[in-house]
Amino acid sequence: MYNLSKSINKQMFVSLKYKFYFVLLCLFLSPSIWSDENSSSLTIHDKKGRWNFQWGYNRSYYTQSDINFRGPGYEYTLKDVNAKDKPESFKPEVYFNPSKFEIPQYNLKISYFFTDRFFLAFGQDHMKYVVTPGQPVKYSGYIDPGVIAKNQLALSPEAAAFIYLFPGHVQEMSGYHGGDQTIALTPDILKYEHTDGLNYLFLDFGWITPLYTSSDGLSGVSLVSTIGGGPVVCRSDVRVLGKGQNNNFHLSGYGVSGYVATRYEFSRAYFLELGGKGGYIDLTDVLTSGGSNRASQNFGFLELVLSGGVSI
Repeated sequence: MYNLSKSINKQMFVSLKYKFYFVLLCLFLSPSIWSDENSSSLTIHDKKGRWNFQWGYNRSYYTQSDINFRGPGYEYTLKDVNAKDKPESFKPEVYFNPSKFEIPQYNLKISYFFTDRFFLAFGQDHMKYVVTPGQPVKYSGYIDPGVIAKNQLALSPEAAAFIYLFPGHVQEMSGYHGGDQTIALTPDILKYEHTDGLNYLFLDFGWITPLYTSSDGLSGVSLVSTIGGGPVVCRSDVRVLGKGQNNNFHLSGYGVSGYVATRYEFSRAYFLELGGKGGYIDLTDVLTSGGSNRASQNFGFLELVLSGGVSI
């Protein structure tokens, strides 16, 4: 049984998301139901007491990372590992299907303005992180030869095929290594993905700076800035030395970030936003191949985000 304080039941997680998406869609389509009798005299600068709900999609980029793997009989580190995101190709049946909104790399944010300029925001950045297969990396640490032999009793199909063709490759990992050796990250060595995903849950403090306002005050361009941080929940699909699994959602670490965007507001109630978020993520407790086996890593990230929203 996994730790309930750190692992999240997937069915409950998905069910709550679907209910929230339905409410969010209603808010996007019906901002007028929240308007009051004095709203006709208000402009886009009258934000105090208002809520913003927004949804968008991202492309993500990551710095190199040292990934430490540990468990009974082994502890070693792969150095300067490259990874990339995994965007979903545009398909109307995915992007316009409310039951599949969470498949692409999405961004969800809810903001509350406590003055006309300053606000608090919370939300989720659903990124995806995939270690590039086949890349050569240096490594250091120790692996008991018995660990490799035991893992070969429960190989993934792709690892089994590779070991059949190249049986000596994984054996290079046996024993002590000082950091000068290089190994290619083929299926018998590593598969490492946070594709369901790298979920950054944040609480931000932000402010908005007007750049241009139309004469009627109902549309304009602004600069949006935020800083904040929060926990990172991963669902990690990992194979270590050929053995592993697609793990449960798990509280794996934390992140901090800053965000800057240009926002175009129109009809006072709606807006489009194009921005960039940069930050740092430290994953101290990544689930790998079951039991007490774990990984840890840290890296910088950059997101490019296109989103739309409604103000109520």
